[in-house]
Amino acid sequence: MPAFFLLLRSLLIRLLSSKLAGSAAQFLRRSLSTAGSHLGSLLHRIWDRIRSQESREAILSCVLCLLNMHKKVDV
Repeated sequence: MPAFFLLLRSLLIRLLSSKLAGSAAQFLRRSLSTAGSHLGSLLHRIWDRIRSQESREAILSCVLCLLNMHKKVDV
């Protein structure tokens, strides 16, 4: 009989942890989505304020440089 309770407890713990992990993942996904949309609108407003084509090209060059830094270098 105690083995049955241990199995039941184990299953209950797994169920609760999976529900908790699912809720945490859903919360994180919503938070990142909200943060991404706020960041996107902020960057859009900043981009609209930059009138000079040279400034826009310089910013894009910096962004491309930063993105290329994450690529692996062939040795």
